Amino acid sequence: MSANEWFAIWLEGIALVAIFVLDYRNSKHSHEETLAQIGIAREQAEAAKLTAESIKNSERAWLSASLLWSDSARILYSVDGTGKNQHTQALFNFRLKNDGKTPAWVESVVSSMDIPGHETNEKNNFLTVHLEPLGAGAEQKVAVTLICSGKPKMENSEMLRVRITVNYRDIFETKVMQLEFSINPLTYQIHRIEKVVIPNLAIS
Repeated sequence: MSANEWFAIWLEGIALVAIFVLDYRNSKHSHEETLAQIGIAREQAEAAKLTAESIKNSERAWLSASLLWSDSARILYSVDGTGKNQHTQALFNFRLKNDGKTPAWVESVVSSMDIPGHETNEKNNFLTVHLEPLGAGAEQKVAVTLICSGKPKMENSEMLRVRITVNYRDIFETKVMQLEFSINPLTYQIHRIEKVVIPNLAIS
């Protein structure tokens, strides 16, 4: 093989290497561009999601609730004919207000009362109240009378516990508001417990 042929083969090899390197660089650059485009698309999708959620939150119904004492009476105690089985009855006003911009359809307000730590064979008495739809800025107050077995021991500073579940829907979805209140039967103070999970408070 002549020197010219060897030189031609050598040049062809260099050209192939150069083509491979150039193709690799172009491919790497294209891959980086693709990753950048994917990142931009993700950011845009997240921004669109946040915008939609912000619009949804600004237009939806927002319910606030409070538990107040009844104007006529507060706590009543009673016993059965044997004088043994005691019951506690409490009379409240439950107030709901819609602080949002659109109506809220309240399907039910389910409530119960007990004395934490007291064991009883009686089934909890659940009270279900159905309210009218609440327009934007509207509020509604309803009388609620709750009964539980037993009587809180004042000397042990035992409390009454009221649990309330509000089932409602707005123009976007169905929602549940869970509330829990601790009540001092001696001072009549009502304290709302934050971040509660109320099990088995079903609609009756």
